[in-house]
Amino acid sequence: MKRTAPKRRKRAEGAKGRPLTSHVHYKRGTRLEARDAAAARAAYEACLEGDCTHLEARINLGRLLHADGLLKEAEALYRDTDHANPILYFNLGVLLEDLHREMEAIEAYREALLHDPGMADAHFNLSLIHSRRGEAQPAFRHLLAYRRLILVST
Repeated sequence: MKRTAPKRRKRAEGAKGRPLTSHVHYKRGTRLEARDAAAARAAYEACLEGDCTHLEARINLGRLLHADGLLKEAEALYRDTDHANPILYFNLGVLLEDLHREMEAIEAYREALLHDPGMADAHFNLSLIHSRRGEAQPAFRHLLAYRRLILVST
């Protein structure tokens, strides 16, 4: 029986035989998300392999990992960046709530609001956490902020 060498993972190439750029991998991931989450994840991973600072790929990949129940992996991905981004912090807050780590989720939502005070959903989620914890004053304060922001946007 003839043995063959294991197949090497071929690096994706563009039309002219050059390796695809990180941005091209990212764009491919965004196109694939709706119909093939696994392929989108692979595209975002390829993007981050070429450019570990690509924030949008990090956020999207983290969201897909979270949706697939890979919470620890998503958390590590969110935390492994020096970039401050309100969407990243918001997603981390949602993830931490799913892990039943409410105090850390509160910190993540506050960080999101620090970078985007107009993020209504962060106020809403903070209101819910504080309400569950029996903390009426901060719950009410965040609910008012949420309602104020929603009224302005409609």
